[in-house]
Amino acid sequence: MIKVGTSSITGGKTSGINQDLMEQIVDVIAKLISLGHEVLLVSSGAVGLGCQKLGWSEKPIKITTKQAAASIGQISLASLYEKLFAKYNLVIGQVLLTRLGMQNRERYLSARLTLKELLSLKVVPVINENDVVADDEIKFSDNDYLAALVSELVEAERLFILTDTQGLFTADPSTDPSAKLIELIEEVTPEIEAAAGGNNQWGTGGMISKVEAAKLATSFGTTVHVLSSRNPHKVLEVLDGTRHGSTFLPRRTPIDARMAWLAYGVSSHGKLLIDTGAVKAIQGGKSLLPIGIKKVSGKFSRGHAVEVCFKDNGGQLRLVAKGIVKYSAEDLKRLLGHLSEEIEGILGYSYGNSAIHSDDLVVLDQAIDPETLLNV
Repeated sequence: MIKVGTSSITGGKTSGINQDLMEQIVDVIAKLISLGHEVLLVSSGAVGLGCQKLGWSEKPIKITTKQAAASIGQISLASLYEKLFAKYNLVIGQVLLTRLGMQNRERYLSARLTLKELLSLKVVPVINENDVVADDEIKFSDNDYLAALVSELVEAERLFILTDTQGLFTADPSTDPSAKLIELIEEVTPEIEAAAGGNNQWGTGGMISKVEAAKLATSFGTTVHVLSSRNPHKVLEVLDGTRHGSTFLPRRTPIDARMAWLAYGVSSHGKLLIDTGAVKAIQGGKSLLPIGIKKVSGKFSRGHAVEVCFKDNGGQLRLVAKGIVKYSAEDLKRLLGHLSEEIEGILGYSYGNSAIHSDDLVVLDQAIDPETLLNV
């Protein structure tokens, strides 16, 4: 997977398309394919290109105006890529994805099959979010996140995120001359997340989004490299063993495909606040029972995904797991503090003894020590 951002593609708000960079990226991909690799490209830039076509110096705030700009810019983006790849006798396939489509398990699997079919046909998938129909309620947070999710879809070995910095630094190098490049990240810790920050007008994420994308992709077993987009050919050097930019190592025990979809592909409809006993139980691979739930928030129905949370010793709400509930929010509110054996007597029916069965529950933070939590 190779992902290139808006600020790299557009070269800034007034300089137009950075065609030289796009030519270099296409050349790199062509070389990778000639070496036997399968390559997918996630390319931002549609909204920025649309704004430039319309002569706008600032990115619009209104959602429908952004969508209109995307519809204009996406044509230019795809047309230019088609022309550049044709020089290498390579065919591209445009793939526009939405968060809403990825939430449906059947559509999620359909996207996987389509992408793998394109790769089997030696076609280069050029992927972007379908900004024309995506609004703030259903859109991906940014294309870094999209690239990480697609990495799981196709079981990518590596994700290269090309950006306008050399990688992740200990501080902002533009303001702190003592900032040092962090070359190897074995685990995305709170300290690593704190080191990332800042964004720009034309992109949507900044370095923090790249760190979060790396955290996500590495949980699937993908190695992530954050490199400067100024020299895309360094991708080839990295594959040959040369160290450039920042490398995030994959999780030793990746999340399986269905759990990955549940954890990151589906939007949550509510929250369950659980006690320390329930934290221990789900960390041990057990189901979440109604008696371990202390508070229910949100409006959700049976079959919806919810976040499972706890309070740390500072009283802050933290996410521990995510799962698909067997009962609605109203049902679970009636079951608070009750044993599983009492469910049918309280509701008049039963879908089983658990609020979330272990088969539909993914633990997102296995390292939490329940002894340090508030017993809510």
